Amino acid sequence: MKTKWYFFILIIIIVSVLLNNFINHREDTPTKIGVIMMGNSRVEKLTGLKKGIRELGYKEDAIEYVVKNALDNEKTLNEKIDELIKEKPALIVTMGGIETLALKEKMEEQKVKIPVVFAGVAAPKEIGIIKDYRSPGGFFTGINNYHTSLSGKRLELLHQLVPSAKRFFVLYDKENKVSVLSLENTIDAAKSLALPVIPVNISDPKFTEFLSGNIQQDDALLMVPGFRMESLTEKIAKIIKENKIPAMGVYGNEVEEGILASYGSSFEEQGYQAARYVSRILQGNSPADLPVELPDTIHFFINTKVKDELGIELNSEITNLAEFIKPDREGAK
Repeated sequence: MKTKWYFFILIIIIVSVLLNNFINHREDTPTKIGVIMMGNSRVEKLTGLKKGIRELGYKEDAIEYVVKNALDNEKTLNEKIDELIKEKPALIVTMGGIETLALKEKMEEQKVKIPVVFAGVAAPKEIGIIKDYRSPGGFFTGINNYHTSLSGKRLELLHQLVPSAKRFFVLYDKENKVSVLSLENTIDAAKSLALPVIPVNISDPKFTEFLSGNIQQDDALLMVPGFRMESLTEKIAKIIKENKIPAMGVYGNEVEEGILASYGSSFEEQGYQAARYVSRILQGNSPADLPVELPDTIHFFINTKVKDELGIELNSEITNLAEFIKPDREGAK
């Protein structure tokens, strides 16, 4: 009888030790969050995401970020997504539209079920990522950065900012769904404003030659969203400097690199806002039930150094609404 009790007590002790080790192991094992980005231009989103996660109370060692960077190569993007899926993260954060569409296609092909948070995508419903903004359905939710819808507003703002502009070149990417939708939005706004616009496809290798050969005095240039546009900012800034024409972009970093103005939400803030979704999903919420949000903040930036170099007059009523990039260095205030 005593032997049975000893054996029973021994079993309890062994089970307790194993259970305790299992619990401690789970507590010590960080949650794996996958991150997929098209290129280095998206790094600020990752910075914002990590900052948001920290400020939500997650300890540094509680999260393991598995980051896959395609370095602006679409073929590499698909390879990186395959690598990330094999890592079996608790969830994946995508840093833009092209990454999100590619991941969705891969998940459907491989029948993978992983929650996904997109940290800033323009028109996610219109390009087929979600079913509805209030009830996304499926495995995807996140931030609609609203940049497609703002394209028409950017044209209007550029027209108001530079009243002397007579024609507007619109840079877009014919191979990018978001960019094409943004162009359509811009053309609709141009019709309402009775403004002449000239679409220029940046996926055409000769687009810079076309611009340089056709730009005239009193022209202006508008950039619409698209990952290729982000990688061409330096080249575009050089063109507008050589031809002395004003340009409106999407992000503050474009203004820092020599574009006159921009209007949109920042990469870092999109990543920061996406952290809330990550937290909700880690707490057990389904992405299918988390409504897609618009940006918390929209910024209107002006580079006054570029304005002085262009030698043009800006509408003071509009500049009063703007934030100035590096004002101390450039003497904006």
